[in-house]
Amino acid sequence: MRNFYKFFCFFLLIYSSQTKSHHKIYSANVEEGRQSIEWRGHFNLDNQIDLDKEHHHVFETEYSWSRFWQSEIEFHLSDKNNTPLDFEKIEFQNQVQILDKPNLSTSLYFSYNFVSSENKGDEVEYKFLNEYSNLFVNFINNLIFEKQVGKNSSGSTEFSLSNYLFFKQEILHETKLGLIGFSEFGKLSKFNSLQNQEHQYGIQVEKNFRLLDFELEFAMGFLLGLTQNSPNTFIWNMEREF
Repeated sequence: MRNFYKFFCFFLLIYSSQTKSHHKIYSANVEEGRQSIEWRGHFNLDNQIDLDKEHHHVFETEYSWSRFWQSEIEFHLSDKNNTPLDFEKIEFQNQVQILDKPNLSTSLYFSYNFVSSENKGDEVEYKFLNEYSNLFVNFINNLIFEKQVGKNSSGSTEFSLSNYLFFKQEILHETKLGLIGFSEFGKLSKFNSLQNQEHQYGIQVEKNFRLLDFELEFAMGFLLGLTQNSPNTFIWNMEREF
């Protein structure tokens, strides 16, 4: 365990000194006593100069207090075209599972996000999490509602959704494949035109491996931007559960 915290602090130090939706699909299942620490992020690879090479990093820890209640805290760092690498926000999240069937789970999610960048208001975020599973696949759907609050808030509630279809059959050396996608439609009161919406869809591979005497869950993928406002993006996620 001590080696893992050294490893985590190493990455945190690196990206603190050099370095919307942040490409996470939230499972609807809550497992009592589960505790984890995670580093995930994305890097844009796009021919649009204002989007190319933007990157974002999230450091997260979570704990499940009971069989239906889980809490998380996230620290966000971002590097965009018009701003250098900076601390963007901190998120306090809670998830409550309201349906627990053998093949179907549903949870309600709430997050308050303290935003420190770009003179924006804080954010309140609600999610409706659904997860279906059988012998062959696992399908997760997140319905996301987000609104700015406070002094510098603007606009109405925005709506987005994310989906992940994960195939349980291994494709190579304990590696598994999934289809993943993220869509941001704009304000609930009036969706953006199609070209002004953001839609990114692609593939993701997952594999567990050992490092410094502990097991890590690693995922990486590539998202293809389907509209003018949607960059091509490389995503990754590394998690240690204990």
